[in-house]
This record gives sequence, C-alpha cells and structure tokens, in this order.
Amino acid sequence: MAEVPVIQILEKEKFFTQHIVPLPHAVPYPPLTAPSSLRLRTKVMCLTTNNVSYARLGFLFGWWDVHPLPPSTPAQYNDPAKYGRTNCWGFAEVLESTVASVPKGAYLWGYLPLGTLAQDVTVEEGAIPGQIFVTNDYRKGVMAIYNRYFVHPASLKDEIEKKADGLAYDAIVRVMFETSYLLNRYVFASDPKETVYPGMDPKAQWSPAQADITGATVIFLAPGSKAALAFAYELRNARGGTQVKKIVGATSESSRNFVEGTESYDDVILTSESSASVLSKLQVGAKDKVVLVDFGGCAGVGAKWAAEFKRTHNNFLMIGVGSEISESSQEDALKALTAKGSSAIGINANDMRIRAMEKVGEKKYFDNLAAAWDSFKKVGIKGLKITWGDNMEDVKKGWDKLCRGEATPEEGLVYRL
Repeated sequence: MAEVPVIQILEKEKFFTQHIVPLPHAVPYPPLTAPSSLRLRTKVMCLTTNNVSYARLGFLFGWWDVHPLPPSTPAQYNDPAKYGRTNCWGFAEVLESTVASVPKGAYLWGYLPLGTLAQDVTVEEGAIPGQIFVTNDYRKGVMAIYNRYFVHPASLKDEIEKKADGLAYDAIVRVMFETSYLLNRYVFASDPKETVYPGMDPKAQWSPAQADITGATVIFLAPGSKAALAFAYELRNARGGTQVKKIVGATSESSRNFVEGTESYDDVILTSESSASVLSKLQVGAKDKVVLVDFGGCAGVGAKWAAEFKRTHNNFLMIGVGSEISESSQEDALKALTAKGSSAIGINANDMRIRAMEKVGEKKYFDNLAAAWDSFKKVGIKGLKITWGDNMEDVKKGWDKLCRGEATPEEGLVYRL
C-alpha cells in the first residue's frame, strides 16, 4: 500500500498556526513521462528561524509561490489567499527521473517544501556539473538561489540512514554559512577588486571605506545564531592580511552560556547594557570603526544601539542580516523592514551570490565556497546539539517550539522523513 503523503499548511496571516494535513487522494502517483523532469520527495529537512522568515515575508519575495498548494489539498485548506506552504533547506530524494544526469535514487540539496508529498518539477542543467535549475513557470519570478539545486549521489542514503552529523550541518547551517561567507569574502573583501554591495538595490554603491573593516570592532546581535557563528568563524579564519580588531557577541542573559561556550568571540556582552558602557568596556576610541551586525536580536536593540553609536562615532556601519521571530502581519512586516532600513543596510544572499560570481566566475565561486564549507564543517560549532526527528508529527512539534520561542540557540532541529 502506498504511503499516504502528509504536508504542513500554514495560515498566511497567522503563520504560527499550522495544519498537518494527510493527502490520501494524491496517491498513487502517475508515471513520470514529461521530458527534463524529476519527481522529488523531501527526505532531510531542518527548522530554523529562516523558516519563519520565509512565512513572514513570503508575500513580499514570492516564497509562498515556490511550493503551491497541491490539487489534492482538502477543500477547507484549498484557498491560496489564506493558506500556503513554507519552505526549508535540506535534501530531496529523486523518486523518478527523465533527466539522464540525475538518476532515480539520487538526492538534491536545496529549497524544499515541508512534507512527504512528492512534487514533479521541470529542470535544466546548470553551467556547473552537478547543479540544476527548476524552470517551472510558477517559479520564474523566484530568486535564482531558490531554484538552484545541487546533485548528490545515491550513496548519500547511507549517511541519511546513519543520521550523520555532516548531513545535519548541510541541512541546518549550509545556506547560512554561504551568507556569512559572502559577507566576509565579498562585502568586506580583503581584495578591493572583489568587493560587492550586499543589498538588493542594483544601483547602490558600496564604497571602499564601507568595505574596509581592518581594525574594526565588529559587534554581533543574536551571536548564537548559526549565521552569526559562521560569520565569526570567517572573520577569524579567512581574512588574509586584513584583520578586524575585535569580534564581540552581544547576547541576552539566557543565551550567554552557550555564546561564551562556542569560543567564537573575543568578548561577550549583554544587550541589556547601554551603548556607552559597551564601547567603554570594549575600549573603542571615538575614531575607531564600529560595525554592528544584526542577525536577529531582540526587537529595538539594534536600532537603539545604532542611534547611540552614530552620535559618538562617525565611522559606524550597521548591517541587517536577520530578524527576531514574530508573527507579524504583512503591514507590520513592511513597517519593520522600512524602520530597519533607515539604520541598517539589509543584505540579500541571492544578489550577493550573483555579484560574487560576476567578479570571479561561477566555477571559481562554487569551488572556493565548497572548500570553505568543508573546512567549517570539520571544526563545527562548539556546543551545538543536533536533534533528529523522524516524521511530520515531529516537524509539527518543532515548528510549535520555534514559534513559541522555546528553541534554544544551541539546538539544531533536523528531520529525516
């Protein structure tokens, strides 16, 4: 008897509210006969703050459209204006294939739906062997980073069965590492010729003075986040001859022990402190450069500190990477983005990647990224505890935990479906 697929469906305006929905009428699947097509099923996936961001800002960036509600969705949930599916990073198993280079039994790493329902996609080969792009019409308006998939051999099944830590890192941290890699290697590039602007505006300029963080004090908000820890690693290990002065984690009291235990920061301070006491404690002079990087700290802290730093330091820069988990309306989400944009330069991984590839070439970019990722995985994140779940009920519990704010920074939530 065929497995009854199960998917997660969210309420778009109340995306903390989820429904785990079986789809008995979706099976059996018909034969896959269309050319250049793959039938994929999510096999390994993660839950992080990214998942919530995809739901919160899905209306703005088209993320609700990446994996639409399937035709077999029950009537009570089959209103795309009200309901939708959010996305995750991980591995999908190739159940069927009409693509010679991607055989049945292979795996793809990339942007996946939450659930066990198979999906059929049309693909084309990328310029780099082992990479493919999804080309379905409904995904043509989606940023390229979400349509690019990386092919892995069928032998990956052994690692999946073992629930290998390296596989969990690929699901949980890999895309966040790339964001931090781009920040270090290209936004704050040691080689000025490779510098790129971090945001979405194609006309915006990124000056050499902004890009130069030599001797800067770099302060992280939400320093326990995976992206923050990856950026701290990059700053410490991949700066060439241009080193920052100090890497500082600004955290809440509840996360302090984990952040200190990672040994990723030169100093760990509390977000409850005033900006004046922070800079005094860190021995930051009035002419020294200060870079504040917000990976999703408590609401209001970044804006408050930025305003205070600006008054005392002319050489100040704020970068916005993430945001605090919150169930905000579309209107409130837009207001928050606008408010943050007034003090922080927001980044976009898709645009950074495209500009970086234009600088060094596509092959060199991915070769260098793969080498850097392998180096990071060998070291790992000290204190990170990987927790595996095994089914959509476990995913449901993980989503609720994330939305209630009960997931701690030292947890890595990954699932084998």
